[in-house]
Amino acid sequence: MATDSSGSASRTRLVALCVAAGLTVMLGASLARVAQLQVRPSVALQEQMTPRVTAREDLALRGDVLDRRGRLLASTKVSRRVILDPTIFQTNENLDEATQRLAAAMGVPMATVRERLTWAFSENANREVLAANWPAHLEQLRLAEAEKKANPEVAIEPVTIARDAAKSEAIKPSEKRDGELPALSPNDPFAAIVNASLPQIDPTTGKAIDPNAPKEDPKPPKPIRYLTVGEILTDEQVERVRGLTVKSKDKTAPKPLRGVVLERVPEREFVAGDEVAAIVGKVGFGDEGLVGAEYRLNDELKGEAGKISYVRDRTGRPLWIEAGFIVPAAHGQSMRLSIDLEIQRIVYDELTKQVEKTNAAGGRVVVVDPATGELLAIADVIRDVPNAVAFPWVPVDEKGKRLGDATFDEDARYLWLRPDDGRKIHPALGRNRAVEDVYEPGSTFKPFVWATITELGLIKPDKMIDTEGGHWRAPDNRPLSDVVERDQQTWSEVLVNSSNIGMVKGAQLLSHKQTHDMLTRFGFGERTNVGLPGEAAGIIPSLQQWKLYTQVSVSYGHNIAVTPVQMARAFSVFAREGIHAGTLPQLRLTALGSDEAAPVTYRVLPPDTARMTREIMGAVVESVERRWMKDEIPEGGRRYTLFGKSGTALIPLGAPPKGFAYPRGTKGYLQNQFISSFVAGGPVESPQLVCVAIIDDPGPQAGQSRRARYGSAAAGPLAVRVLERSLTYLGAPASPKSNVPEAVASKTR
Repeated sequence: MATDSSGSASRTRLVALCVAAGLTVMLGASLARVAQLQVRPSVALQEQMTPRVTAREDLALRGDVLDRRGRLLASTKVSRRVILDPTIFQTNENLDEATQRLAAAMGVPMATVRERLTWAFSENANREVLAANWPAHLEQLRLAEAEKKANPEVAIEPVTIARDAAKSEAIKPSEKRDGELPALSPNDPFAAIVNASLPQIDPTTGKAIDPNAPKEDPKPPKPIRYLTVGEILTDEQVERVRGLTVKSKDKTAPKPLRGVVLERVPEREFVAGDEVAAIVGKVGFGDEGLVGAEYRLNDELKGEAGKISYVRDRTGRPLWIEAGFIVPAAHGQSMRLSIDLEIQRIVYDELTKQVEKTNAAGGRVVVVDPATGELLAIADVIRDVPNAVAFPWVPVDEKGKRLGDATFDEDARYLWLRPDDGRKIHPALGRNRAVEDVYEPGSTFKPFVWATITELGLIKPDKMIDTEGGHWRAPDNRPLSDVVERDQQTWSEVLVNSSNIGMVKGAQLLSHKQTHDMLTRFGFGERTNVGLPGEAAGIIPSLQQWKLYTQVSVSYGHNIAVTPVQMARAFSVFAREGIHAGTLPQLRLTALGSDEAAPVTYRVLPPDTARMTREIMGAVVESVERRWMKDEIPEGGRRYTLFGKSGTALIPLGAPPKGFAYPRGTKGYLQNQFISSFVAGGPVESPQLVCVAIIDDPGPQAGQSRRARYGSAAAGPLAVRVLERSLTYLGAPASPKSNVPEAVASKTR
């Protein structure tokens, strides 16, 4: 018994040792295998070794754009668009029916969806073949590239997977950045503008390509699993897509449509209307502002996306979210512009009607609060001019020899506005001519000259000036004429009657440097930095270029070029009150905060000179109302007493296009086409608004004289109506009975 018991124990120990050894060997082999898989996994396994933590982007909404009173101008909402996974979609039974139902739910032609799917199916089939033969194909690519480097003159175009993939949208849904803006249709003309700003994107990762990064060997191509179809959907279309089913071939219950994903994307909504589009601007790819306030305030408006990370199982299903795995999105700030939406609508309405009434090519209006420098409204309208013809430029050869001839007709009406293709695409993409385009101010410049001469004590307001009966030759032997032909006028009447002769005689008392300094003091020749892109600085001659001809021309607003916003800023010098009277404001596009003081400015004129100049200009507006608006004056007179100045300038031709020359007889200006303008403010006793109104090329009309196209007739009524309606809307107190001196002439230019 003892022997049997001892033998049994030995066998037990032997079996135990064998089992232990076997388990040890198995565990060792498992550990070795794990180490091998971790250190040197096979290529097939590498494809499956994706992180077990998946991150989803939390969309950051762009901030709202508001007007000064908090009214919404532009906002962002989360919308949906259809994304297809062709590898799953093609597993639907009755594929044709599935495609047809999807197209109907999206509201797009079936041919559009079918074309995209057919291409994706074909591309995936090609990629599957290439992936199966990838090592050999990669070697073929290397040989082709080596041959190309050795013989650069031989055009070798190997079919590279990287290039093919770059033309596709081969992005897995799990790798796609949730919330990316929708791709634009190739037929959308806006696409060219947006695509010009796009970074190069790696189609397999969805990330921007670093051009300086070292190149890696191409990897086997992956199937296309991210296919955009159509644009952003409406709420009704989203519900239809969500409820899609397709009949099964065995005629059992309908099955849900597979391979269709509704992706969340931010959509910028422009809610304020075309009248404010050029100010607000437009947002492009990547939630980046392209133009207008959207561009200037992009850093404040654009938010920072958040991230939600979660642990998933091998099939991709979420398991849990660990602490710290949620980084919330930081939404963009809402920005309040200085624009008053109601004043903007008043301006747009009055400008559109006046452009039509005067048969003009266009018009521009700027309204500013002179006390704060805030831009309250800015509008720009263009119009197709009937019966206008192209200017007859003459072609020249490389040596400048004329290849033909043409006749310049002084009485013809020529097309002269620069083409604006962006405006045809969207109002926000048009050139904002109130900021970007310059014009000769004409007689609206005379108040600055008059005030400077008066400030220096060179001429007293009541001094008599010999205005030569309205006809005179200037010191540079240039013939000058006045609209109001008088032998003599007081210095104040020279301003009211817009006497070219009197103003030139006064300017001869200034040195060239004094006149040049006057331009810079009033802010001409430099940008206002109002906050809108593309602003022009204007054109003024340098002191080195200043001649007698320049001195004569500048005295009545010629030989310089300004922008409407520059003119609004300069004219505000006459409209400021208190300690800011006679100072130049800083224009701004954002609203002044309740606890924010107006920016510090520099003084241009003594307060007394500024007030006196504006009071004298009150007679100019009275004359405009009496002569050109007598049918509009209500019983008892207008509510507000305004002040202003008219201006009329011929349209300059500018330099000929490359390869062309002027036709013979051209004088540098279109002789019967004008820029008619009027700059005004009010009320006289306590100005609250300044308005610059410009009518571009008012056209001749039956029964009207040439003077009906001058600034006082074409642009003056526009400025008066805008100010009257805007001041009433603001609740400005009515002016006391006018004690402004009566107009000394019934005709102003």
